[in-house]
Amino acid sequence: MSSSLGSRAHPISIPSEDAPLPPYIARHFNFGFDSDDVSALITSIDASQDHTSTPSLPTLPAEVLFYIVDYVPIDYILEWRLVCRGFRDCIDGPVMYQYIERAEIIGLVATPATFDWAGVPPRLYEELAYMRCSFERLEDSVEAAGPKLTNAKWVARHAVFRVDDGWHDKFLLAETLSADRNKAHNFQSLVERLHLEGSADGFGKMRWCMRLDSAVLDLEFPVQALRERLTLDLPSKRVVIEWKRLLFQFLQGETQLRTIMEQKRDSEFSFSPKEDCLRETRRRRLRASLDKNNSDHSLTRWALSTLPGLFGKRVDLVPAEEFDVLRRSEDSALAFLMPARKEAGMSTIERDQLWQLAKDYSGMIDALKKIRKLHTEWQNTLLVTPYSVPNMFEPTSAENPFRWSDDEKQRKEAQVLKWRAQQANIQQVAHLFEESIEAVSVPENAFDDSGSEI
Repeated sequence: MSSSLGSRAHPISIPSEDAPLPPYIARHFNFGFDSDDVSALITSIDASQDHTSTPSLPTLPAEVLFYIVDYVPIDYILEWRLVCRGFRDCIDGPVMYQYIERAEIIGLVATPATFDWAGVPPRLYEELAYMRCSFERLEDSVEAAGPKLTNAKWVARHAVFRVDDGWHDKFLLAETLSADRNKAHNFQSLVERLHLEGSADGFGKMRWCMRLDSAVLDLEFPVQALRERLTLDLPSKRVVIEWKRLLFQFLQGETQLRTIMEQKRDSEFSFSPKEDCLRETRRRRLRASLDKNNSDHSLTRWALSTLPGLFGKRVDLVPAEEFDVLRRSEDSALAFLMPARKEAGMSTIERDQLWQLAKDYSGMIDALKKIRKLHTEWQNTLLVTPYSVPNMFEPTSAENPFRWSDDEKQRKEAQVLKWRAQQANIQQVAHLFEESIEAVSVPENAFDDSGSEI
């Protein structure tokens, strides 16, 4: 080894910051290093190679360190995986297995318009919209040719998820009803979308996603790549996936999302901080899946550049309707992902409170409609032309409470509190309307005993 590189016996001497550095060190100055940084680096390398020295800090047993890894947030776990080989093996094995046990696979079946086209009754729309599948077990579809090197359960290639029984029962009912309406062919096309068959799903469409802890994201980018890694068997109520590959890509997406949110913390936003960053994450991953040498992907790359601007940027180019499929696919995906991530990030108590608020608000709306109907009937009994009562509630409010914004939630909470405070008085007014209507209305048998022949 050349003596110019220095050694433990003859270290490099750097007298001052003004002294010239060797060329192999000086070239790093463009990256912000100075002579003190270089000296500290060489000293730390020497210290790490000196196994006879006593460590200045206490060390934790490996078992404790691996136990700590279990509590690392999922959007940081891939960075911990790079620390050392021990962490990598721990994360690739038991930690990943714990993740897949907690994971849930969600299939986005159809929109109300598609359900109507397939002959599904409106009462089943909400129950069939999302097919939820819970983890059941790991399995190898084909036995390995040679002897197994380990009996660890996480070495299996495939994960089996079970379709929710309630959803499957409603699905069979919808299939029967669609056949009765002579729309069996349309319903079969809907089923093919779940199997990722045909070309019904355009680039950027989200058909399957994964929920893990507080994260919800596409299972694969783009969805067409899932055809070889996901198998749906509806008769047996099973979904089989290549779990390690898909889970690793899911964690990559969450890590990228967290990084973008940190980088754009002080930026302007076109939609909202979370939505802008989520849209940016999906666009980057979709763009990364394109093949630069494939001429068919050129149009898709152009369509990505026409999507609505993010972080305060404007995009004035508006494509024609036939080239606007990617924007509609993105809007559809975000319409599900944003409330789903909000729900996943809430505690059980917070979710229960929000559902209770939605129930109370719905009850208030029903009561207001009843009072409005009574008021109209009361006016009719007085032969008075009914006048329009101002709308006291929001008719277009989203039924899913997780779609509510924070301002909308606070507004509904205030309305429900006012309603409860005035409920006794409102009931008295409704009772007066009912008694007044009964008093001025002519009974059906009023003229039965009049003696008149007319």
